[in-house]
Amino acid sequence: MKTIYYAIQNIIRGKNSTIIKVVSLSLGLFLSIVLFALVGTELNYDSFYQDNEDIYVVETCWSGGKPSYYCIYPTAKTLMDHFPEHVEVATVINDFTPRYVQLGKEDIRLKLIGVDSLFFQTMGIPLIEGNASDMNIPDAIFLSQSTAKRIFGSENAMGKTLMWQTKHELIVKGIFADVPENVTIKTEAAVSLHHPWAKSIMRTDWSGGGSWPTFVRLKKGADAEFINQRINTIVGNYVSAIDSYEQRGLKNVKVSLTPLRGYNFKNEKTRTMVSIVSLLGLVLLLTASFNYALISISSLSYRAKAIGVHKCNGAEVRNIFGMFLWETLFVTGISVLIAIFLILNLQEQIEDLTYVKMETMFALNNLWVPILAIVVLFLIGTILPGQLFSSIPVTQVFHRYTEGKKRWKYPLLFIQFGGTAFIMGFLSVTYAQYQYAMNKDLGYNSNRVVYASYLFENTDNALSNVRNLPYVENAECAMHNLLNQIGTHSIMTEDKSKIKFFSRYGQFNEQFLHFMDIRLKAGKHHTPHNEILVNPAFVKEMGWTSDGIGEIVPDLGTVTGIIDIAFPDQSESSPYYVSWISESIKGWSIDLHARLKEPFEENLIRLNEDMAKIYPNRPPVFRSYEWTLQNIFRTQRTFRDSVLVACIAILAITLLGVIGYTNDEVRRRSKEIAIRKVNGAEAGHILQMLCRDVFIIALPAVVIGVMLSWQIGNVWVSSNFKDILFISPLVYIGVVIVALAFILGTVIVKSWRVANENPVVSIKSE
Repeated sequence: MKTIYYAIQNIIRGKNSTIIKVVSLSLGLFLSIVLFALVGTELNYDSFYQDNEDIYVVETCWSGGKPSYYCIYPTAKTLMDHFPEHVEVATVINDFTPRYVQLGKEDIRLKLIGVDSLFFQTMGIPLIEGNASDMNIPDAIFLSQSTAKRIFGSENAMGKTLMWQTKHELIVKGIFADVPENVTIKTEAAVSLHHPWAKSIMRTDWSGGGSWPTFVRLKKGADAEFINQRINTIVGNYVSAIDSYEQRGLKNVKVSLTPLRGYNFKNEKTRTMVSIVSLLGLVLLLTASFNYALISISSLSYRAKAIGVHKCNGAEVRNIFGMFLWETLFVTGISVLIAIFLILNLQEQIEDLTYVKMETMFALNNLWVPILAIVVLFLIGTILPGQLFSSIPVTQVFHRYTEGKKRWKYPLLFIQFGGTAFIMGFLSVTYAQYQYAMNKDLGYNSNRVVYASYLFENTDNALSNVRNLPYVENAECAMHNLLNQIGTHSIMTEDKSKIKFFSRYGQFNEQFLHFMDIRLKAGKHHTPHNEILVNPAFVKEMGWTSDGIGEIVPDLGTVTGIIDIAFPDQSESSPYYVSWISESIKGWSIDLHARLKEPFEENLIRLNEDMAKIYPNRPPVFRSYEWTLQNIFRTQRTFRDSVLVACIAILAITLLGVIGYTNDEVRRRSKEIAIRKVNGAEAGHILQMLCRDVFIIALPAVVIGVMLSWQIGNVWVSSNFKDILFISPLVYIGVVIVALAFILGTVIVKSWRVANENPVVSIKSE
């Protein structure tokens, strides 16, 4: 008990350093726990599914391309029929399902998929109510538990009726457990694949192409490799009998089973994100831990005599170490509580920043990650200072402790400064690249342009309704917007025997090019009479030696003009053509565009309010091009903002650490400083003396940290962006200068008073 008592006494006595420790630890823990929770979310991807180690993704690869989990529909049944001793069950999924259902006049947006009766068994999703076999009923819909509560409140959802596409009745036949965000198949509701709509959009025979996500559950102990060695021959026999695949250039199909657990890590962006977020979290955690150790070690100079007294009174090494262990435990405990308080009270901000719900990040199977972070911090913060404190000899009762006073401070400072410079440099990379991607010239003017994807009964009326609004400059329509809703079309050879290449395309009305200020590089505007516009990449893929004007593309028409539209997700333009918006689009949604007057944000709100009045049942929602572009780079923006927050935190932690170090240096060297001043030293010389030791440590640490940020930054940029910004070395030199200025500025500000103090005061205090 005495050990605990002395630990509490030391905490209270050194309240100033205790406050610094608690604040820096709380900041470091708060952010590192959130970052590590994000990493844990990815590491536990698909762990929700029961017996997930037995679930496999069925991948299909065509003509040596990239594997995809989109398979030909009969693949699932083929696996069950040919490998009954190995395959327990298999399922196919339709993820192109319309996202809205209606309850009365209310539109309800859902994560909706089409499934068969084997879906729940295959994926290991618990059914709370209902029978999976009811998925064979064409009008069946199953809801997640939270979705059923959201739609029907306290009423029992079973047997209730919803409308789909305003004309199809769906009857609730089952309730399943809520599916978290960190799963491959995210869903809030599932409709039967036997519904006429589902059958109408995609073919279910071997000629239907790879449009169906397919999963298989193997029996316990079954060997997936056994199936992989044989399935290609079986599927190949079916596919080879379909002439259309050969005509479309699709051949040499390969099917393979890949474990579902870890499947998310096949994505390079995911791997890079997990690695870098782990590194950021580790840097924050180590900086906070070593900062605690630094401040603790800095107190040796004035706590050594007290420890010597304890040893004179019979205290052993383990008692001294135990005292410091309890001291660290109390400080860490307070910091953990503050960190938890911040997490709970900043839930909305954390979810907005990470785009992951708190219940997913801090699920029970994910708690080991933040707990491990706390344990690491406690061990680092305890062992090193505790060893130093307990090794202080009894003789410290009689004189000031000076031996080895800097040996441990320098490496701790080095790690802190290096970590600070790394995050500052990394922030510069992420910010510069994101701004470059957002401000890239795409070949058109999207300023104040908004659009709504909507199935209008009469497009001309819709255009007139929008154009007549007083705050709208003009309005036009296209089949797709120019950012992320670009269609893909296969360009055939002249004899139409095979696919030459795949091209993006758009369909515009007459004035859309002028509306968006899309510039013609050559030629003239197209007309409805089988005329198209193409970009230079299209000309290159066609192998034309001319500029392309006057050339004929099979099934499309004559090239009349050359345009150059860039896409935000590509460094070089992919093939792209524009045709006339045709009557054939009736029954399909279009993107109605409008350019608004200033004030833009206010007018956008007014536009959506007016649309709700004109189309009360289901109003079109207009969004800006800027919003869509931000959404395309949402992951990158989230990461940039996370790095910004981490940078602010580590600067605060480093600031507190440097303050603690400087306080100790000033206290320890007060007599030396006073003597120097008596002998004629000016304030500038005193500040120079105090800064010199820090500068010797800071310079190599900052340079190494910035160099590391350059290396890691290049990895992040190359995996997240196609069009990469060249960052001048001057930027990194600037980061070095700013980091050094921050560190040395802190030392100067904190030492200013003592450098200008009357030396008599210091000598008297000795």
